[in-house]
Amino acid sequence: MAEAPSAPSWRAVGTPVGAHAVAVRHCAPVRYQRVRGVAQQAARLARATGLLRQDRADLLSAAWLSWLVPVVGSHGIDLTGPRTIRRAGHEDLSRVLAWSTGAAALATRRGTASVADEFPIPVGDTARALILLDIALVTTDLNGAPGAPAAVLGGLVEQLGYGDSSVAAFVGLVADLGEHPQAPALIDALTPAAAGFAG
Repeated sequence: MAEAPSAPSWRAVGTPVGAHAVAVRHCAPVRYQRVRGVAQQAARLARATGLLRQDRADLLSAAWLSWLVPVVGSHGIDLTGPRTIRRAGHEDLSRVLAWSTGAAALATRRGTASVADEFPIPVGDTARALILLDIALVTTDLNGAPGAPAAVLGGLVEQLGYGDSSVAAFVGLVADLGEHPQAPALIDALTPAAAGFAG
């Protein structure tokens, strides 16, 4: 990230337009493709769930910033992205990003970090944004196209290998979403015809 978090563009990430501008400026083209696909899936989810204007804007901002989600490494979890968003003045958005992708849950299960000490688990509308962002993430392949979670997982494994922590976090996230009362139906609605939740 070339810009300081206090720069005007970072302060503007609380809006979809501002978050998109930051993604365009900082994402590599290949990564931007996936981010754009996640934002498109998030927009579909916003329509399908009837989100009100501000909730829709919050979800789309999070989707455009999904390239900043944490990653679990050998030395713990990297929370640079959520911390940057927090310093820019967007607390709820930072919490959504900190807990998205299942990385925080994986780090907690492994005992390598307690993300909740720094970023409390989202509740209320922020928790709904987290669930919807995670659904958008598990239904967007690495090229930005809609896909069933199993197909998206296959692409991750092909790119990163079975032992990568991102693969483990993705598997845990899909399992968690499978237990959510509305997530499986929303995932099925977003995946290509005949793919279904199980892929």
